[in-house]
Amino acid sequence: MFRVYYSNQITEQKNLLTAILAKDPNPDPFSQEIVLVQSLGMAQWLQMQIAQEIGVAGNVQFPYPTSFLWQQYRVLFPDLPKENSFERQSMLWRLMRIIPQFLEQPAFEALASYLNQGDQLKQYQLAEKIADLFDQYLVYRPQWLVLWEKGQSQAVVDEIMRAVSFKQKNAKEIATNVAWQSILWNALVADIKQDSDEAIFNTSHRAYLQQRYFDKLDNLTATEKARLPKRIFVFGISSLPHSQLAVLKKLSEHCNVHLFFTNPSMEHWANDREDKVLEKLALKDNLSEAELAELFEKQGNPLLTVWGKQGKEFLNLLTETGIQDISLYNHFEDENPTLLTQVKKAILYSEHQTTFSLANEDRSIQLHACHSKMREVEVLYNQLLYLFETYPDLSPKDIIVMSADIDSYAPYIKAVFSRYEKERRYIPFTLSDQKISYINPIIASFLQLLSIKENKFSAEEILDLFDISAIREKYQFNEQKINTLREWIKSVGIRSGLKIENPEWQNYNSWENGLNRLLLGTSLKAENNGWQNILAFDESYGLISELTGNLAKFIDNLTAWHAFICQPQSLSAWQEQLFTLVAQTYQENDQSIDAILTLQQAIRDVIEQIQQSHFEEAIGIDVMLELFTQQLSEQRSHLNFLVGKVNFCTLLPMRAIPFKVVCLLGMDEGEFPRQQTINSFDLMQYAPQKGDRSRRDDDRYLFLEALLSAQQMLYISYIGQSLTSSQEKLPSVLVTQLFDYLKENLPKADYAKLLSVHPMTVFSPNNFKDGKVAYDKEWLEVKNNILPRKDFLQKLTKTQEDIMSDIPLNQFIHYIQEPIKYFFQQQLGVRFEQNEDKIEESEIFKLSGLEKYNLLDDLIQVEEQDIEIFFENEKLKGNLPARYFAEINKTKLTEDIQLLRNTLSSYLSQEKNVIEIEHSVIFAERKYQLVGNVPNCFNNEVVLWRVGGLRDKDIIQAWIYYLLLKANNHPILSLRFYYRQGEKANYLTFNDISQTEATEILNLYLQDYLASQTELKWALSDSITEYFNNKNKELDPSKILKKIFDINKNPYLTRITEQSEALDLTTISDRMESWFSLMYMSIKT
Repeated sequence: MFRVYYSNQITEQKNLLTAILAKDPNPDPFSQEIVLVQSLGMAQWLQMQIAQEIGVAGNVQFPYPTSFLWQQYRVLFPDLPKENSFERQSMLWRLMRIIPQFLEQPAFEALASYLNQGDQLKQYQLAEKIADLFDQYLVYRPQWLVLWEKGQSQAVVDEIMRAVSFKQKNAKEIATNVAWQSILWNALVADIKQDSDEAIFNTSHRAYLQQRYFDKLDNLTATEKARLPKRIFVFGISSLPHSQLAVLKKLSEHCNVHLFFTNPSMEHWANDREDKVLEKLALKDNLSEAELAELFEKQGNPLLTVWGKQGKEFLNLLTETGIQDISLYNHFEDENPTLLTQVKKAILYSEHQTTFSLANEDRSIQLHACHSKMREVEVLYNQLLYLFETYPDLSPKDIIVMSADIDSYAPYIKAVFSRYEKERRYIPFTLSDQKISYINPIIASFLQLLSIKENKFSAEEILDLFDISAIREKYQFNEQKINTLREWIKSVGIRSGLKIENPEWQNYNSWENGLNRLLLGTSLKAENNGWQNILAFDESYGLISELTGNLAKFIDNLTAWHAFICQPQSLSAWQEQLFTLVAQTYQENDQSIDAILTLQQAIRDVIEQIQQSHFEEAIGIDVMLELFTQQLSEQRSHLNFLVGKVNFCTLLPMRAIPFKVVCLLGMDEGEFPRQQTINSFDLMQYAPQKGDRSRRDDDRYLFLEALLSAQQMLYISYIGQSLTSSQEKLPSVLVTQLFDYLKENLPKADYAKLLSVHPMTVFSPNNFKDGKVAYDKEWLEVKNNILPRKDFLQKLTKTQEDIMSDIPLNQFIHYIQEPIKYFFQQQLGVRFEQNEDKIEESEIFKLSGLEKYNLLDDLIQVEEQDIEIFFENEKLKGNLPARYFAEINKTKLTEDIQLLRNTLSSYLSQEKNVIEIEHSVIFAERKYQLVGNVPNCFNNEVVLWRVGGLRDKDIIQAWIYYLLLKANNHPILSLRFYYRQGEKANYLTFNDISQTEATEILNLYLQDYLASQTELKWALSDSITEYFNNKNKELDPSKILKKIFDINKNPYLTRITEQSEALDLTTISDRMESWFSLMYMSIKT
C-alpha cells in the first residue's frame, strides 16, 4: 500500500505519523522503523517529536532516500558493492584518466582547447563537472545513457530538439555536446565494466538497475521478502526524482509506504491542464515568453505561482502515480487572524486576489532594512527582546534564525549575542551548519599548509600559525616565548622565503639565514664576525637555546613539506606525508583530538576515493588542496541544532521545521535565491522535465516553506541602505514579490507599517524615537544625560603623591621635544602610530630613510680599515638590499658619511665619558630631582651628532644638556652638535648664558613638566624654527600658529585641533616665547 498524506501544516503530519507508530507498533521490536528524510535537521526534530509523543524513539532510522534505495538494491542483489561504481566521486577519478585519451578527436575540440596547458587542476575541475552531470543523467535522464550505450546518439539529439520550446536553440551545439558526452560515457562504462564482474556490473549500472530490481520484486522468494522493510515513512521531502518515487511505489506492493507531503494549497493548483491550455493560446496568439509568464502569474495565488514550481511538479508526479491520498488541512479558522495567517489562508485556497487587514499590534510579518550585517544582528537582538517581553510564553527554542550564508553572519552573531552573557537581557543561542574549516582553527591551518606552495613564507604568516594552541604546544611554545621569537625574528632580519639561495640572488632575509644566525648564536657571539657566511645572533646565546632549536625544528618540517608539495606525488606518498604532516604539526590533547581525528579521517576518505578508481598518476598539490577544501567544507557542525536555544542555521531545502518565530537574515538582492552557474554543456537545460532540480527553484520553494513553517511571526531583514552613502538597496526578488503581493491586498497605511528602516549605528538617537524598539540601555542613558560638550583637554585626577620625585632625564627631554605626544602616551596611554611590531615581508631592494639612517649611525663609529667587514656583517644580517643594489648602497653610504666621519674622527679616537646629572628643585614644598647622563664627553667637550639633517628636537636635546651643564656649573669647554647638511658637515652650539638664566629656564621646563602630569602644557616644539623665522618678519603670532596648524601632520596635534572647540593661541604663543626664545637667540652655527 502506498498512501500520501497532504497537509499545509507539518505539525499535522507529525501528529499522524506518531499516531501510526503508537497505534500500530512494529510487532518485531528488533525491526527498524524507516523514516526517509532529506536533511539532518528534520531527522533531529522528528526524532525529538516521536520521543515526546510516544515516550521513546528507539530503533528508528532516518536515512536519505538515495542511500536507502541503494541499501534496498543490495538486499536483493547482495553482490552489489557497498559503494556504487557509478557514484559521482568514483566517476570523477575515472574521467581524470579517460578524458586525455580523447582530446585528439574532433568532437572534443572544445575540451582540448580548455585543457591545452596541461593544467591538472583544470582537468580535475572539468572531470568533476562532467561526473556531476553524468550523475544527474543517471537520476533524471537514464534513457539517454541507455541510448548512448546502444550507439543511438542521434535519438538523444532528436528528443532534445523536439522538447526545445519558444525559440530554436543551436542544433549544432547540441549535437556536438551529445557527441563527445556519449563517447565519454561509453568509455567510462567500459572502464567500470573492466574492473567488475559482468553479473555485478549489469546489476549495478543504475540505468538498468531499477528495471532489474522491479523484475526481482515481482519474483521474490519467501526469504527475500522477509528481508524487505515492513513499512516506510517519507517525511519532510518536497521533491523526489521520478525514478526514486517509482521504486517506492513498487516497494509498496510488498510493504506499506506512508508519504507525508506539505501541500501549501488544498486547491488543484498543480494541475497541468490549465498550463497546457495557456501554452496553446500563446502559440495561437504568438505571445512572447514574457507575456506567457505574465499570463501564468494571473492564475491562482501569485505566491504559489512564482515560488511553487518545485512542489507543483512533485505534486503532479504524486497525482500521476495514482496512489491513495488523505487530506489533513488546517483551515485557519481564527476569529482575528494575523496578517501571516491571512496570507497562509489565501495560499491554502489558492486565491488570486483578496483583501487583508492589519491589526494595530499585528507584527506577524516584519521587514527590516539595515546598513550592514552587524546592524541586522543588532536589530534582531532588540526585536527578540521585545518579543520575549511581549509574549511571556515565548522561549528561545521557539525561534529559528536562518541565512543563506550563515558563515558570513557568524562573527556578528557571536559578537552581539555574547555581549550580555552575564545580564538579564542575555538570549541563549546556538550556531549550526558552519563549515568546520571556518570554526576550527586546526582545520583552517591544515588547509593553509596545503596552500603554501606559492606562499612567500613571510614571518607574519609563520607566526600566525603559532596562534593555534595545538601547534604551540607541539613545539613547546607559550605566549612569552612567542613574543621572544617575534623579537628575535625581527632582529635577525627574517622577512620571507625559506632558502638563502635563489635563482637570481642570495636572500639574507630568509628563514634559513635567520635560523642559522639564531643557532650559531647559541654558542658564539656576533663580535666574532661571520663564520662560514653566518653572523651569530647574540640574544640566542646560552640557556635559551632550546627555544631556537624548537623553532628550527618547526621550520625544517615546513621546509620538507614545501619541497614535497612542489612536485606531483604518487598516492601512496601523499598518504604517508599527509599523516606525517598532521602528526608533526599538532599536539594531541582533549581540545585538539576531535579536529585531528577529523583530518585523519578526511585523509583516509580522499585516498580511498582515488584508490577505488585505480587512478595511478602523480597528483599535484593544487588538486589535493581542492579535494580537501571540498571534503572539509562539506562537513558542517550540526550538533548544536535544536538544543533549546535560539537556533541560527543555514537556509536548507527540506528542513521546514515549524517554529513560532522564523527569522530570515541577509535577504539581499542577488544573495537569495542563490546564484547558480549553469553548466554550458548540460543537455538537460535544453529540455527540462518535471522533477528536474534547480538551485533557484529550490530556494524559491524554500522561501515558501519558511513562510508556511512560521507559526506566529515571519521576520525578514536585509541590507537596505549603503554603509557609505545610505543609498537605498533592494531586497531579494522573493521579498519584493511577497511585499508587492501584500501591497496589492492591504490598505496603504497598513502596508507602510510592515517596513522598518533602521539607523546606521546602534547608538543613534533615532533608535529611541517614535516608539522604536531599543533595549541598549547604555545608549539610552547617554541619550537621556547628554551634557554640554567639554573641551578635549581635561585635567586628570592625579595627586601630587602619584608623581615620582625622581625625573628621568630622557623622559624630561621627550616632554620638551614633543609635549603633546608625551601627554597622550604617558598620561593617557594612547598611541596613534601603526603597529611597529609588524615584520616587513618583502626583501630589501631600496633602503628606507630609517634603514639608511641606522646604517649611517653605525657606520660613523666604524674604523676605516673595518668598513668592508661592517658591510659584510650587515649583509649577513639581512640589512642590505638584494643583488647588486647592496654594492650601490655601500658606495653611496660610505660617501655620504665620509665628511662627518672626518670631522668627528679626532673625537672618536679618544676615550668617551658621560657626565652624571642630578639637578634638584623644590616645588610646592616637595623636592624633585632630574637624574640622568650627558653623553659623549671628550676631554671636557660634549660632542653630539646626527648622521641626518638638523631637526628642532635635536636642538632641544642639545639645549637641555647645555642648560644642565651651565646650571650645575660643570667645567666643560664647549658643547657641539654635528649634523649633515647636504654633502657638508656642520655643527651647532650656543652663545654663552649665565648660570642664573640656565637655572630659570630649566625650572620653567620642570614646572610645566610637573603640571603636565595632570594637565597638558604644550608648545609647538617641532615648529620652533618656522615660528621664530616668521616672527622675525613681524607676522602676527596667531597667524603663524594657524599656518603651522594647517601644514603640521602630527597626529597628536591634529587630534587636539579637531577635538577642541577653540585653542588659546595667545597662551600657546606665550609658551613658545618663554620656552624657546632664549634658545633660538642663543643658537650659533
